[in-house]
Amino acid sequence: MPLFDCVLFLAGCCWSHADVTDDHLFLHFAVGTHPIVEGAWRDTTGRAIARLHGSPAVTSQGTSEALAFRGNERLLIEPVSTPLPTLTRTLSLSAWVRLSSVDQDGEIIGQTQKTGVEPTGWMLGHAGDRWCFSLSAEGSEGGRDRFIKVQSPSPINPGKWYYLVATYDGQAARLYENGKLVSESHDTSGAIIPAPGAELVVGGRPEGDEKEFLQGDLLEVKGWDRVLAPAEIMLVALRNKNLTESAPAAEQELAFLVEPILQFGTKESMTFVCETSRPTKVEVHFGKNALLGKKVASEQPSLITELTASGLEVHSEYFYRVDAIDETGKKISSKLRSFQTAPPADKPWAFGVIGDTQRNPEITRRCAEGIYSCRPNFMLHCGDVVDDGFAKNQWLKDLFEPCKELMAYVPTFPVIGNHEKDSHWYYDYFALPKPEHRYTFEYGNAEFFMVDTNRPLKPGSEQYQWLEKELSESKATWKIAAHHHPCFSSDNDDYGDHLRGRPLGGFGFGHPNAKHAIKLYEKYGVDVVFNGHIHVYERTWPIFEMAVNLKKGIRYITSGGGGGGLEEPSPQRTWFSLHVNKAYHYCHVAVFDRTMVFKAYDVDGRLFDSFEMTKADDR
Repeated sequence: MPLFDCVLFLAGCCWSHADVTDDHLFLHFAVGTHPIVEGAWRDTTGRAIARLHGSPAVTSQGTSEALAFRGNERLLIEPVSTPLPTLTRTLSLSAWVRLSSVDQDGEIIGQTQKTGVEPTGWMLGHAGDRWCFSLSAEGSEGGRDRFIKVQSPSPINPGKWYYLVATYDGQAARLYENGKLVSESHDTSGAIIPAPGAELVVGGRPEGDEKEFLQGDLLEVKGWDRVLAPAEIMLVALRNKNLTESAPAAEQELAFLVEPILQFGTKESMTFVCETSRPTKVEVHFGKNALLGKKVASEQPSLITELTASGLEVHSEYFYRVDAIDETGKKISSKLRSFQTAPPADKPWAFGVIGDTQRNPEITRRCAEGIYSCRPNFMLHCGDVVDDGFAKNQWLKDLFEPCKELMAYVPTFPVIGNHEKDSHWYYDYFALPKPEHRYTFEYGNAEFFMVDTNRPLKPGSEQYQWLEKELSESKATWKIAAHHHPCFSSDNDDYGDHLRGRPLGGFGFGHPNAKHAIKLYEKYGVDVVFNGHIHVYERTWPIFEMAVNLKKGIRYITSGGGGGGLEEPSPQRTWFSLHVNKAYHYCHVAVFDRTMVFKAYDVDGRLFDSFEMTKADDR
């Protein structure tokens, strides 16, 4: 396990409370959420950018990805659009951390300065083998300043994951470990005494004689200028108890946490992803028959491994098995399974569609089994793959477990939803072209345009320009777009509200950001647009320039019935809607040449909607 001499400096600046986010989150770094581009790492709030000094490496140690600092590397954090808030009487800090050593003190996050006998500011870290939270405040006895420190009563277990939270509400400092309050102090009160000019540091403090570097793995760190409620803290811990309750890596039984799944299959390649309980080197053995004979292998041990087999034959079936070997030589192997490379443009092909699986593993399992029974070439997921993108256990239990057979034989192409929360887990588990939240791919005689409707899509935006460029350059027979939010929906309360006098139509017919893409879809001849977000099935008439047009129109299909709680369509019919069904469901699309056959099934396998369309040569 690497030593994390991880230093993130937040340069002193003029902070204020202006323009804080709704939940008062002022800092959030999550490894894997945003890529490091040209020496800069952006935090998820959009408030700060970390400028890299040295060469800190993104490795696969600790979790799927970790930012490893092993020398004097550091990150200097600069405000981006709005200043960070001034901390006065309230503060909350949280971190996901796993130490490799407790031989010395270590700092996770802090802003402290020694100006006298006692330091000012605040810090979350560990003093030897005890977690600690310290803070300087105005005090309550004769106006004397007080520097208080609260410590965990039990020793830290190196190699084990911890969810730490520290809070101060102007009257007491509290420390939570894995959701539980373990220490508190009422020895001081009043406003926080700041450390003017001091750097806000994550991972260690290099200046002076007292170097306190964190040694271990740091997955995520957050800061709020409000007090987190105990129920909020416990909820996060419960949603990730597979981490907090797991044994240290060296003690865990070697097993697949995510059995091997297929990703981003092309005519000549296939990508494999798996996760193991301990760092392993992974080998994918594959071949045209059960004897296999070919292999791709990872070079470094990791928990989540991504490997691509290239140079494959077009439209061919292969068998494969995945072996994972830990540092002791112990090996586990997957079942022998198969995959198929993509067909050429003149062959028929098919794909399944599902959306909003969220947190309903039984419904998700039935949908996955239904899709696989149709034997598609791949699966398209319309987003909200889980209910909370930062809840690790949901990825394991609510997505990969019920979908393991489908995903082991059929590659998945997702779009990112709002419930993923741009979490690093989305980027860790899905192997997609950079920047991953948007991408295109070709399959058969079609090109797919996978759009992120969580990010700006208005004309002139980076994503709008990217989408127009990709659409304009496409020579595919079929152009198919997918994103999470709908351009058209007759849902009762998301984009209109019948009961409150907000009729559908006008502003209310679809998601305001997604609707920016309509003009591009019409300009460049997109045929079908898939989305989720609304937990129903809905298919529109072919629409062009806000009217039904059977020749030029685009069909917009909402498939949000993979598990999320079902929603209500408007009580009155909308002009654009052809078929609505409040049902858990999945879809199957078959394509050959200029003909597409679409079918929608409920979870019992009953066909409830279908259409066939043949493109004219002049479309």
